[in-house]
Amino acid sequence: MTEILLPDDFVLGVATSAYQVEGAAHEDGKGASIWDVFTRTPGKTIGDVPGDAGVDHYHRLTEDIGHMRRLGVDSYRFSLSWPRLLPNGTGTPNQAGIDFYDRLIDQTLAAGIRPHVTLYHWDLPHALQERGGWPNRDVIGWFEDYARLAFDRFGDRVTQWTTLNEPIALWMGYGMGVFAPGEADPVRGKQAMHNAMVAHGRAVQAYRESGCRGDIGIVVDVWRRHPATGSRADRDLALAEEDDSFRFFFDELFGGGWSARLQQRLDATGLTPMVEDGDFATARAPLDFIGLNVYSRIVVRATDPRTPWWTSENADRLPGGNYLSGGREFYPAALSDALAVLRDEYGVTTPVYITENGVSGPDETPGVDGRVHDADRITYLSGFLAEAEAAARRGLGVKGFYAWSLLDNYEWAAAYTEKFGLLHVDLETMQRTWKDSADWYARVCHERRFAFDHPEILGPTSGLPIGRM
Repeated sequence: MTEILLPDDFVLGVATSAYQVEGAAHEDGKGASIWDVFTRTPGKTIGDVPGDAGVDHYHRLTEDIGHMRRLGVDSYRFSLSWPRLLPNGTGTPNQAGIDFYDRLIDQTLAAGIRPHVTLYHWDLPHALQERGGWPNRDVIGWFEDYARLAFDRFGDRVTQWTTLNEPIALWMGYGMGVFAPGEADPVRGKQAMHNAMVAHGRAVQAYRESGCRGDIGIVVDVWRRHPATGSRADRDLALAEEDDSFRFFFDELFGGGWSARLQQRLDATGLTPMVEDGDFATARAPLDFIGLNVYSRIVVRATDPRTPWWTSENADRLPGGNYLSGGREFYPAALSDALAVLRDEYGVTTPVYITENGVSGPDETPGVDGRVHDADRITYLSGFLAEAEAAARRGLGVKGFYAWSLLDNYEWAAAYTEKFGLLHVDLETMQRTWKDSADWYARVCHERRFAFDHPEILGPTSGLPIGRM
């Protein structure tokens, strides 16, 4: 067993997103989002359960901030709902929406917790989708105007901003059709991804012009692909899947344009987005930090059909993998893998926050003792937090860690079937119950230390012996 000591300035936080937790989907002047429409379309979510209620964070704001104060977190990462602030996506702001976020920000600060605000966590106003959505180049201006509104109204108190969370969701929504708005058009999907990078850059420029004092960055999820074998086909598949996901964004953010390999793939498949002069320079606007959402790796095999990577039945179990009781892989070295892409391949020296990490439990309900005993989640979080601390100690610029998530919430197309929260939520009463993992995380936040049982499985950044459980 190894004791992990966290620096005093290492940020410990929790994260949520507006659509997943707020609820109040049709209250106080809020407009519809693409997810409001998508989750009410038959066949789009498990059980056809809509996300209208979230977990009632809108009405339980003070209670939830009280839970965060008790946890002792340094920061709360949450997103603004674009259609709550601008019901039509553009035009006159909704004062009730502004008032809600004023209360959220003010109460968070009063609790001694720093707000970390994301402008976009997937909930585009439906009114803008009707005008073409993210594939329409006009979205760049729409997003810039929305960002300027947010900076103007909240920038006096919010000092850490994220433009976009996991822009790969645009491919899943426009290219694959499995997320909102449910389109399956690869051409529009790739165009949406590029437009988002330009919109991000314009928002960064707007922040610099706003006079606000603080930091701005972007959050990208990194799932490194590990070839199941040393075959050329497996290695090529791993590269192709990375190019189609996080490298697409990193190439624009840090490379000044797509790599020759990715450009060749886009051209060969007819999926090259329309690019205007100056787009890549705009997307490359200097950042104050980069957020990485890191959960695990994906094992790829070219010859065999694969089950979806997000299920626990992923068939390939490579050496180095360790598995939780539910079958989900526990691979903290994924964090080292993600940092290696930034530092070694793109030369990025910008500070890094691990903006999401956690694991779901499909059936987590209080037992006869009224508790949720989620030992797997404690193991998972402790491993990745140990990896993050090791990276910080070795000078790799990791400044903080956010657990996903504060609450069991609405998990997009999975509805309420996946539970990521430190706090259990009874969907009938919306009552919050602390899980064992919440007690563990509170001790970590207050004591700035924790014990990790398996240092042998950490990645090469840890400086600890690497082996197998």
